[in-house]
Amino acid sequence: MKHVPAATEPIVLECDLPQSPALVWRALTEPDLLSQWLLPNDLLPEVGARFRFKPADHPRAQPIECEIMEVEPNRTLRWRQTEAGDADSGWQPVTSVVTIELTDNVGGGTHLRLVHDEFRVISAVACLTMGAPQKARAAVVPLRRRGSSGPNRANLVCQLRRAA
Repeated sequence: MKHVPAATEPIVLECDLPQSPALVWRALTEPDLLSQWLLPNDLLPEVGARFRFKPADHPRAQPIECEIMEVEPNRTLRWRQTEAGDADSGWQPVTSVVTIELTDNVGGGTHLRLVHDEFRVISAVACLTMGAPQKARAAVVPLRRRGSSGPNRANLVCQLRRAA
C-alpha cells in the first residue's frame, strides 16, 4: 500500500466522565452500545480482529474498515481504520489510527482521551484492492481535513447511563 506523509495534526478529544472505567469500556466495546453514540458496527475487542463502522448518513457511504491493534480492558483500545473515500465528492481514501485511553480520575469516574491521528492518503490502486468504488482517482492528493469528528460527549454520557 502506497502512503504519503501525514497531512494533518492529530484530533484529540478529552473529557471527564462520572462513570467507572469498566462502564465506559462497555460503551466503547459492546457494538450495540457503541452504535448508539458513534456508528453501527461489529466491533470485537481482540487484537487482530477486523470490524466495520457502517455509516448510514449518506446513500453512497462506504463502511469504514478497521482492525484492532491494541486492547487493554478498561484502559486502552486502538484500531487502524480505512475510509474508502468517494471520488464524486472529492474525498480521498484515507487510513488513520484511533486510540482511546481510559484513566481513573482522582475524585472518581473516568478520564477519556481519544486521539485520532496517523492520517494517510492511500493510492487509488490500493483503494481498489480494498473494494472501494472504481471511480477513485488515480492521483494521490493532500488530505483534506473533514473537521473534528469524534464521540459526542453528551451522547456518550446518555449511553453510559443506559448501560448502568
